Amino acid sequence: MQKIIDKTVLSDGTKIQLEDWHSENSEKHPDLYGYMIGAYPKAKNTGKWGWVRTGETFRLSIGRNEYAKYTDDMVLADYESLKNGTKTLANLREHFNDGAKHEFYLGLIDKEPEW
Repeated sequence: MQKIIDKTVLSDGTKIQLEDWHSENSEKHPDLYGYMIGAYPKAKNTGKWGWVRTGETFRLSIGRNEYAKYTDDMVLADYESLKNGTKTLANLREHFNDGAKHEFYLGLIDKEPEW
């Protein structure tokens, strides 16, 4: 189970939290999980299945990804940048765990991906 290290609310009202998922690693996969930013923004677009709806909050995850060279230290730095307002969620779009789906929900792209 993840451990919540810190919680805050951004200037636009979006709740975010810093999570530690290291305890979920196994002997077989010792570096799979790490730090993650959990954000709860309001959707600007409704998904085609209706699980995410315009005006409602949804979970957006930005987690460590060693394959994409996005390290624990980078997650921690980006969390602080979100907190102090020097970055926005849109600035971190390349690190969204659900990529273009979440870009669509946030209104950063106009067309929902097919997957």
